[in-house]
Amino acid sequence: MADFNTPLPQASAVSDAPSIAASLKSMLTREFWVGIADSFRDGRAARLKGLLRSSVNPLDFSRPGQAEVLQRISANTRVFWPVYAAVVMVPTLVWTLLSSPWLFVGTGVMGAIWTYGYVLKKEAPMLNICGVPIPKLVACGSASLLIMLVTGMISAFLSAAAFGTLLALPHTILHNVPAPELTNDDEMAALQPV
Repeated sequence: MADFNTPLPQASAVSDAPSIAASLKSMLTREFWVGIADSFRDGRAARLKGLLRSSVNPLDFSRPGQAEVLQRISANTRVFWPVYAAVVMVPTLVWTLLSSPWLFVGTGVMGAIWTYGYVLKKEAPMLNICGVPIPKLVACGSASLLIMLVTGMISAFLSAAAFGTLLALPHTILHNVPAPELTNDDEMAALQPV
């Protein structure tokens, strides 16, 4: 007869992992928020504030010549992408997401799948799906793609991206090419996503 009093070897790995409650409690500590504040003190916040001021300054706008339009689109997109992302694309994507219950439910299911794969099964390199071990990225990515196809998320996000681009395009065309101090390569590298 089997002895159910002793735990299985796999149970020790699960019990050593920090719980979700412990992970959430760590976000409520002062050290967590001080670390986030320190990351903004290194000049990123001041740089973003300068970009935002420059993007709405009416003195920086003018009607371009026909030959200058493509140069302005390229330069302004390269410089003002954080502003376009925060002010145009994120609200457009959130509005699109909340416009349909299917998109909202699909996003929740995708979040649950990725949470299961990378938070609850943090140490496991593979996920067992119907008894077949599959790498986490492949399993979560495939399930997300399937959910995006079923709920119509792909077409909704493409239309939101097109709409956001149409909203940002007048700014990229009418704003003068930024001064060299706004296009410093070191500062632009600091703004790139990690």
